[in-house]
Amino acid sequence: MESPATKNRSTAPFGYMFEMGRLIVHPREGEIVRAMFAGYLAGASLKDIAEDLTGRKVEYLPGENDWNKSRVKRILEDARYLGAGQFPALVDDITFAAVQRQKDDRNDRKVIQPESHVSQITVPVACAACGAALTRTHHTRRKIAEAWDCPCGVKISLLDSDLLAGITEILNRLIADPALILEPEHEPDEAQQLEVRRLLNEIGRLLGGFDLDREAVQRDIFSLAAAKFKSLPDRATTQLLRAAFEKSTLLDCFSRALLEATTTQILLGGDGISLKLKNNQIIGKDDENADGSTHGTDHNADPGEA
Repeated sequence: MESPATKNRSTAPFGYMFEMGRLIVHPREGEIVRAMFAGYLAGASLKDIAEDLTGRKVEYLPGENDWNKSRVKRILEDARYLGAGQFPALVDDITFAAVQRQKDDRNDRKVIQPESHVSQITVPVACAACGAALTRTHHTRRKIAEAWDCPCGVKISLLDSDLLAGITEILNRLIADPALILEPEHEPDEAQQLEVRRLLNEIGRLLGGFDLDREAVQRDIFSLAAAKFKSLPDRATTQLLRAAFEKSTLLDCFSRALLEATTTQILLGGDGISLKLKNNQIIGKDDENADGSTHGTDHNADPGEA
């Protein structure tokens, strides 16, 4: 038997039904329409919403429940849900306008194409200002389409080709002069120092006692050795980094393998591009960067951005 929800669907949009010749909000479908608007504002994509409705076998026509992005998009763009004419309001003006703004914004921020080289960078890209992870976006209405956005509000307009070229330039600088990779400055950790002193005192106490507990002394000696090892500077990582660049030849193009083998983060900011090496040294394109500071070409400003 045909349900009221699907009767006269040719003249009643999803979410409405006829009662005594008058359009009213269908209780179940009306809630689904409101949930679609709320879900989209919460971050769900058209595809997410369509798959959810299909999975729950929600019918938009008798016996048809295969929702797609186009069908969801039409509902989110349908001004009749605001209460136009004979249609009772299903969503308020603020919600409807917010969905349209977010839809336009998503259309303006294209997902990076998988064939682009920059999409193959697996090393995290972070904000030089606050250290947070950056999100790569694409803005079709700007002069420089590619950009990196930070939760702290920093927006860095930077062509993908310039990013790859900047990384390659830093890698070539280190290939040409691996001595730029410095031994890390080592400041003994206070907690580690306290642990070393505690263990020394404990071993002295045990050795000075009348009833020597050999197992306890042996355990504390091993713990002391481990604590002292932790307090030593990590010179091995620096040596391995230098070796990696020494055996490399100058790059003609971006090398994902060398970047991943030597770098923990790509840092972007007002001072340009820098790399954080695995010994925690930060180095950029200029000579000043050998000491760990970050200087370089300013990619932060986009002259074509309003």
